Amino acid sequence: MFYRVLNSQRRFFEFPFGIRYVEPTEAGVRLHLESDDSLDTLLGGLLPCRMPVGTGREEIYGLNGVRIRARTERGIELHRLGQPTSLQLTGPSRRGFSKAEATLAQRIQNAGGEACWLAAGAWTDHERQWDDERQPISYDATWRAAAWLPSGLLRRLGLLHTVAAPQVVTGHDARLGEWWILELDHDSDTGLRRAELVQALTDPDHGLPLELRGHRELTPGKSLGLVLLKSADRTATLQLRYDRIDYPVKDDRAEIFAAIRRRISKLTGEAPLPSMPGCRADG
Repeated sequence: MFYRVLNSQRRFFEFPFGIRYVEPTEAGVRLHLESDDSLDTLLGGLLPCRMPVGTGREEIYGLNGVRIRARTERGIELHRLGQPTSLQLTGPSRRGFSKAEATLAQRIQNAGGEACWLAAGAWTDHERQWDDERQPISYDATWRAAAWLPSGLLRRLGLLHTVAAPQVVTGHDARLGEWWILELDHDSDTGLRRAELVQALTDPDHGLPLELRGHRELTPGKSLGLVLLKSADRTATLQLRYDRIDYPVKDDRAEIFAAIRRRISKLTGEAPLPSMPGCRADG
């Protein structure tokens, strides 16, 4: 799920990834989205569909086997066939959810594909074939051993606006899923709050089993650099890359950038990162 968030939510939102807050539940997690726009892009990365590709074959996009378990006034609940856990999406209106789903289904149909999630409680033939033909990947064990990190980061996305003060956050995974990288873009006149974010992520009670292993400025004096956090068992690594970028505020996104500025202005002060002589932040 965290992988889908990183790869689908790459537009400008008031909150990082367009997610206002995250609420872990006993059987899954709930994401409260900030707007219809953030819902539109996320649904496109989650709901499975069969689509033709240039080779003449057909592929499954989205999360194979995911279905909408329930539609309520608050939002929708997703689950994967045969698995007990679920993902709840809330925030937009019921009409907003219906419109986003219908628009996505129509777009898929227009492209000659199939909206697999509409098959309710059953796998489609193409999904089943896709799942059956998938061969075990050599790095599956590595990916699964590191899965606790993206899972924990998903549940702590709120730290990116309650503790840190970036205006935009993007990211990706690397090294067969062992490394997860968050790129934090800040305004030129706001604090980086790297130490505060590191402290929250490594908090012994509410953080993750990560240790600060290094940090350095890639361009001294220009606030471009990175911070490296690793787990003691070396199964996973988190790299925080930070920079200052003043994005042009065009008319069509002036309102979003004003909202971002209001959010950032609520956080003040900045503590220094501890000095770590002899340590490198690139591993």
